[in-house]
This record gives sequence, structure tokens and C-alpha cells, in this order.
Amino acid sequence: MSNRLYSIDSLRAVAIIFVVIAHVTPFLGVGSYGTTVFFLLDTIGQFDVPFFFVASGYFFASRVSPDTVRAYAKYSVRKLCSLYSFGIIFALFVTALLALVHGQSVTNAVVAQSIGQSSFIELFYYGDSIAIHLWFLMGLLYSLCFVSAFVAIGKERYVLGVATLIHAVGIISRNYPMVFDIGLQTQDALFFGFFYVALGFHIQNSNYSPSGAARRRYLGGICFFLLLQIVEQYLIAYHANGLVFGQEIYYTEFTMSTAPLVFFIFAYALATPELGKGTTLPWLGTHAGGVFLVHLPVYHVVQAAQNGLTPIIGFDLASTVLYQLLIVPVVYALSLVVYLGLVHGRVIDPDGSHIPFVALLRSRVPSSGSSGEITAD
Repeated sequence: MSNRLYSIDSLRAVAIIFVVIAHVTPFLGVGSYGTTVFFLLDTIGQFDVPFFFVASGYFFASRVSPDTVRAYAKYSVRKLCSLYSFGIIFALFVTALLALVHGQSVTNAVVAQSIGQSSFIELFYYGDSIAIHLWFLMGLLYSLCFVSAFVAIGKERYVLGVATLIHAVGIISRNYPMVFDIGLQTQDALFFGFFYVALGFHIQNSNYSPSGAARRRYLGGICFFLLLQIVEQYLIAYHANGLVFGQEIYYTEFTMSTAPLVFFIFAYALATPELGKGTTLPWLGTHAGGVFLVHLPVYHVVQAAQNGLTPIIGFDLASTVLYQLLIVPVVYALSLVVYLGLVHGRVIDPDGSHIPFVALLRSRVPSSGSSGEITAD
């Protein structure tokens, strides 16, 4: 589309809040009611990462053809690698900072966080060895490569069907191992990201254009599949796995209901392109990728500060309702401030390399520029 989709950016802003919720886990363990609240928030938010994948596939499809796909795929891989490198560097920097504050060996802490916990496949495929949230970047990188392969050979019409079959295998193996279990981690590019990127790609490539007149139907679909997802999550966790409701949490990552839920959310966004226009949501959505990159290390800093205050004030802040209410907005706001500070300090370039200070060095040398925007954001 030639016009800006304010709705996509607005929903990115909402989705990143649920990503923060998933990692900060507000109310979890604060009594049975608190754990129930987190269960509902976490289940509702299962659309978050899939939405980012779908949006990436959608905009990727608008920029590629069999003639240009190789060049743009290479550009996207370079961009995602720089984001991944920055995520690792920032996570290790925070690890070193916390070790210094606690009087521990910085070298030992950094080595333990990087080399000590990494394997080749975890570092270069799953992407979760140093900081668990960075799996998304590797998932997106490989997913775009999978889709690009279909485009390059002129078989893009088959990409969604193939991805759907693989995704179904992943869902059943992860959530219904009593049916069959392939014994592999399925929250990855092949079993998870590939399907959602292919879905976004297919929506754009098939010229699917939801009508604004049908937005109530899309809202109805969202409500129906959201409710179904809560029921399915409940059955998987508390019946199939025998957990106690209100006391334990089972992370499914995705369910059968997630795909249609995400489809209706994205269709609603396309049907209401000016959703959020005139508010701060679209602006926040453009920085969702930045918040994503730094939020988990920032949370670790907040946790360290909270633990340090406990002996001083005589009680654990995390045990209070006020702390649980504020922790997500505080981490979100701090993450946004940190990321924007790095951008304005020219440590990173949001439109170029995220490897620290590369942008500053390049600004002193004539540049030919780059084409397109990163699909991850």
C-alpha cells in the first residue's frame, strides 16, 4: 500500500507490551489470583510474536519479486544480523555491569553468560543461548530465507501450504505429545516463524484486501478465537499436563487457536488502516523493535535494584500489588528511553547498522545509502 498503515504500527505497540509481560511475568506467584491474572495476560498475549512475523512477511512480499528477492533477502539478513549482534552485546554489557555492581568478576560473568551457556546451534540457529528473547531475530532471519527460496524458484504459491503442514507438526509435538512427539524444540524458524512469515507473505502476495465494512466480523473472529485460545491453553496446561490452576503455569508458546486469532487481528488492521492515527501508538509502534532488543536486560537491572532495596526497606517490593502493577510500564518506559538514548547518542543507527558506533564511523565517510526498511521492525 502507498499509504501508511497506522493500524500495523499501533498493534506493534500493543504487541510489544505483551512481549514485556511474558518476560517480566507480573503477578505470577503472588497468590492464586495473581497467577491466574498472569495466565490470562500471557494467554491473551500469545498473538504478539506471531503478529510481528506476519507483519514482516507482509511487508517483505511488497518489496520482492523473483528478480529482486536475492538482493533484498541479503539486505534483510545483514540487518537482522546487526540487530542480533547488538542484542548480544547489550545483554553482555548489562551482565558485566551487574557483576561490577555486585563485586563479582566481570570476565567470569561474561564468559559464563556467553561461552559457558552457548552451543553452536543455540547461538546460530535458535538464537536463545545468550538472551532468550533474541530467538525471534534468528527465527525471522531463517523464516525470510525459507520464503525467499520459494520466491527465487517461482513456487511462492506453495509456500503457505508447506509452512502450514510443518507448523501443524510443531503444534502437535509441542502441545499434544501424547499424539506424537518429534523430540525437537519447535519454537524456532522452521516450525513457528516460517508459517507466520509465510502467512503475511501470502496475504500481500494474493492481494487480499479486507473491507472496512467487514471489520465487525473481524472483531467477532478475534473475540471468538481469543476465547478459544484461553480454553485450549487451560486444557493443555491443567488437564493434559495435570497442573493445578492458579498455582502453576505451563508455557505452550502457541496453540491451534493462535493462527486464526492472528489472522483476524491482522485482517482487522488492514481493514482499519487509520487505527491509532492521532495517538502516540503508531510512534510507539515504530520503536517496538528497539524496546524488544533491550527490555530483558533492562528488566534484569530493575530486578537487581529491587533486590538491593529489600534489606534497606525491610520487605520485598515484588510482594506488593503496586510493584506488580507498575513493573511492566516501568520496564517498557525504561527500555524505550534506553533505546532512544542509544539512537540519539549515535551509538546505533535505527535505519542502518545496530553494531555500536558503526553508524558514527560511517557518518564520517561518504555513503551510497541502503534500500528498504528492516522487516523485523
